[in-house]
Amino acid sequence: MHDRMSGLQVIFAIFLGLILSAFVGVGVYTFYPSPDLRFQSQIRELQRRQQAIAPSYPGPPTSLTDADRTQLRQISEEIARAQEAQTVERDRWGRTTSIILVAFATVVMAISLVPANQLPIINSGLLLGGVFTMMYGVGWIFMSTASYARFGVVTAALVITLVLGYVRFVGRHRATPDAAMGVADLEQRVTALEQRLDEGARALRRP
Repeated sequence: MHDRMSGLQVIFAIFLGLILSAFVGVGVYTFYPSPDLRFQSQIRELQRRQQAIAPSYPGPPTSLTDADRTQLRQISEEIARAQEAQTVERDRWGRTTSIILVAFATVVMAISLVPANQLPIINSGLLLGGVFTMMYGVGWIFMSTASYARFGVVTAALVITLVLGYVRFVGRHRATPDAAMGVADLEQRVTALEQRLDEGARALRRP
């Protein structure tokens, strides 16, 4: 029964981590949406204007006037500018989104370090959620064309993960023996003091 409960606890911690990561991702996308929707709407409108002028466009032109050709050329240039602006905005959005996700992941992983002996499963779920969110954020940075930005975000994620991992898995194990030794030393001192008080009391009672 104990083994079964341990397995259920592990499953719950993983599920909590996944849900937390999805919550952060959906929240960031909701309040900081991708610019693609805006540009795609603009490009579709320009393409509809092209089709209204020349239904066969971009196929062979059919009975187009010089004014129609000029207007089609202008629309094509607007579409090219919109696509270029979309690429630039998507690149900036990907970098910013990656940084936001890494920041949220750091906060969640830091919260999981708060001692909570009664909630070890919740702490593990928070840690996994932070790890999944960190992976999600690092994945977004690869949309960026700026190599220095990719390197910076990946480096920050690595440093944060190493520091928090050390505090979680190494620092606590080192602190626990020290605390145990401190308690044992205190108990020894209290025992020695009690023995001295007893000896002093016996000495006072002697005739």
